[in-house]
Amino acid sequence: MSYLPPLKSLHFFLVAGQSKNFKQAAVKLNVTQAAVSQQIRLLEENLQVKLFDRSNKQTVLTGKGIELLPFIQRAFSELSSGVNLITGDKNPQVLRISTAHSFSSLWLIPHLQEFQKLHPEIMVQIAPSTELVDFKQSNIDLAIRLGTGGNTELIQKKIYDDQLIFVASPTLITGIDKNSPKDVFRLPWIEDTSQGIRAAFETYCQSIKFRSETLTPIIQTNDALPLIDSAIQAQGFLLANRSLVFEHLSAGRLITLLNYTSKSPYSLYLVAPEQQFSWKKVKLFEEWLVPKLLSSFPDLSPA
Repeated sequence: MSYLPPLKSLHFFLVAGQSKNFKQAAVKLNVTQAAVSQQIRLLEENLQVKLFDRSNKQTVLTGKGIELLPFIQRAFSELSSGVNLITGDKNPQVLRISTAHSFSSLWLIPHLQEFQKLHPEIMVQIAPSTELVDFKQSNIDLAIRLGTGGNTELIQKKIYDDQLIFVASPTLITGIDKNSPKDVFRLPWIEDTSQGIRAAFETYCQSIKFRSETLTPIIQTNDALPLIDSAIQAQGFLLANRSLVFEHLSAGRLITLLNYTSKSPYSLYLVAPEQQFSWKKVKLFEEWLVPKLLSSFPDLSPA
């Protein structure tokens, strides 16, 4: 067997190479930045090759580092697959879920106590993030995502198709016709910059022969949470996914505008590698989550 450098230094190189930043790699590895630098230096000494260029206050892969990285990625992927094949769920008492900040704050956390009463033996940890999960490089068990689907490397179980609606605070539309585009489009605009929602907004503007470029948004982001908060505070009108504003509509904090409903480009999915859907903790959570969501949003179309 050919000689190989220490596995630890190769692992640190993998994370640092993917992060393209020693500070971010240290956070992911739960070590100090100095520890990352030390392991990379040991690997470079071992291989007698410079893998990172540390000049100009930046750390970037050298040509040799770029060549080596995909081989290390494939090697660790195979190692991970082999270990999972024989060990299965390594931590059956802890369920780590990745989901967007908006879904986590607006629906999941307020309802999670019910699941934990049913299954007190399982501790649920939420990792709010707008980033897609790399299951091979994380300890996430399950992701809940509003997305378009299409990832063939993972199992994606669609729960429901969402809808887009225009909403605003009832305070904001006092004295105007809430179903009149002429009146509504004089109000401040809160813009969701997500590609699908932006495209739907443009399509609606074209249908009413309104030039969207004449609007100046008061806030722009692809994070629904601050957008919805701004709408509740009567700062402007918003095009949003119904599921994310449903509770606010029911409570009267928001109302619908323009007699508009359109199928959202985003549906809600459970996402994970195939094997992880067979884990008991994931199956129990799925069995609780899906009917609970469908009963929470009766206006939406189940998968």
